[in-house]
Amino acid sequence: MTNTEGTCGALIGAVLVLGLVNKDKAKTMKQMRTIMQKFQDRNHAIQCRQLKGVDTHVVLRPCPLCVADACEFLEEELGK
Repeated sequence: MTNTEGTCGALIGAVLVLGLVNKDKAKTMKQMRTIMQKFQDRNHAIQCRQLKGVDTHVVLRPCPLCVADACEFLEEELGK
């Protein structure tokens, strides 16, 4: 997503994978909410702008670690 300041691209990627794997909208939405909540709890934001500290100049989480977090949470959901 390249710092578009919207939802973190790593989270968007995780949701895309869920949709492709599940082929079930209700299940995907439930798991998506779980992933996004875990990401929010760990990183205190889900928006790229906030994660990168665009306004505060305080980076909450660099991109490689956002990707690692999204992958971790995705893996947990896919294992259910």
